[in-house]
Amino acid sequence: MGYCHCYTQLKSVPDAQWLLFTVQLSNVFLIIQNRHVPGYKQLLVLCTSDGRYPLLQPAELIVQSGIRQPAISFNGEEKEDLEYESFFLGQHSSGSEFCKTSFNWSPDRPYDFMVKATLLLAHRFCIGCYAISSDGTLAEWLDVQEWLTKHLGGQWPIPEAILNNPE
Repeated sequence: MGYCHCYTQLKSVPDAQWLLFTVQLSNVFLIIQNRHVPGYKQLLVLCTSDGRYPLLQPAELIVQSGIRQPAISFNGEEKEDLEYESFFLGQHSSGSEFCKTSFNWSPDRPYDFMVKATLLLAHRFCIGCYAISSDGTLAEWLDVQEWLTKHLGGQWPIPEAILNNPE
């Protein structure tokens, strides 16, 4: 059984905040691409949004979306059946329409670790831009938080909606 991580984009991310966010996301990519991450059996291989082509460098996480805005986009590896839904997080709000994406977790899909790491990075560096929630367990978010602290330093607050989620 899986669970969902959701976000709604509340407003556009200012350029300075987006830059800080994407620099730290690049650091995470460099540390974890093609490696094991806590809680997952398979190597984490981030791929293009269709899951077909492994990303080779951090800049490939950032794409230009159809509405000509920078966005983060990735998926798991299709050939290993480790892909699921493409993760997409845009810099600019699309106006009154909120962006919402959900992901189902499986211990066989390690890209979920990167989904949670990306959402924690967004929560820290893009304050007030995204409302993030999850019906996953707090313990799984704490694992990612601990990993970020160990590898990047600093504090990585968990969104209120996740902290207040009854397990």
